[in-house]
Amino acid sequence: MLDVRLATTSLAMLVALVAVAQAEPVRDQAAPAVQSSAEARPIRVVLPAPWEPANGQREAVQPSK
Repeated sequence: MLDVRLATTSLAMLVALVAVAQAEPVRDQAAPAVQSSAEARPIRVVLPAPWEPANGQREAVQPSK
């Protein structure tokens, strides 16, 4: 019984691989859009060092007097 399942699975994989190999690549895709300057540059976030305590938002913003 195991041999029949193994042969069936192998045959199905072979058929699937042949179908994928014969498939034509998609050529109707639109050209990628030009990236804007905001998308081209990564967003950088400065995090505190692990040994330094993180400042809360109230401590980071100095009140103006």
